[in-house]
Amino acid sequence: MSDNTVVVKLSGKALGATDELSALFKAACGQKLVIVHGGGVEVDALFKDLNLEVIKKDGLRVSPQEQMPYICAALAGMCNKSLQALAIKSGLNALGILASDGKSIKVEQLSKDLGMVGKVEPNDAKYLQMLLDNGYTPVIASLAMDDEGKLYNVNADDAALAIARVLKAPLYYISDVPGVLDKNGNLIPELNESLVNTLIADGTISGGMTVKVKSALQATVQIQRPVYIASYKDKDLVQNLLSRQRLGTVFNVQ
Repeated sequence: MSDNTVVVKLSGKALGATDELSALFKAACGQKLVIVHGGGVEVDALFKDLNLEVIKKDGLRVSPQEQMPYICAALAGMCNKSLQALAIKSGLNALGILASDGKSIKVEQLSKDLGMVGKVEPNDAKYLQMLLDNGYTPVIASLAMDDEGKLYNVNADDAALAIARVLKAPLYYISDVPGVLDKNGNLIPELNESLVNTLIADGTISGGMTVKVKSALQATVQIQRPVYIASYKDKDLVQNLLSRQRLGTVFNVQ
């Protein structure tokens, strides 16, 4: 559907890279760019200031109903509006929205044990496509609302994947990690499922990168487009991302 659209998921650390993001946004003027972000660091900082307990299970933030106003304040408030402001300053017609706006994605409760943590699926591209076709740059917070108006906290990687799926667009995960590295610390430019399995077995890929790599492989199958893991520090960030070329490590469609 959107051969000229790019979906970019920005990690919490990438949100602070104002110089690099400003350069990307300036270069993206006239391009169809969709930005999805989380903000776990900002939520943690707010919780600390408010003396609220942070509980995580399997890497996901337990989000009881009574804590959702604070989670929303951090994600849809501080993070989203700061990123939108930077994009506007850089020349983009940026619009801050939630992942579920325009019924772009569907959300339901992932687990009662996690509270208001949402599981998302792609739904309808019309709203986002309308924004892109009219020159807007969606800046999407990883929050989603169901048909009953209940608001859910959504893992930002999952939200970005659902948005990429609904738009059938390539997906770039941008953080402070240059990509997948070999045992000598050199970047591995391309990966497929068989090579990933080999590298996990011999310990080259381990820890948190294992989860990210498996997620990227799954994403290529679901969106039938390449998925990239790269760093905002990469000198080729602007050129390669906007031309939809390889950046960092690319996971190709099988």
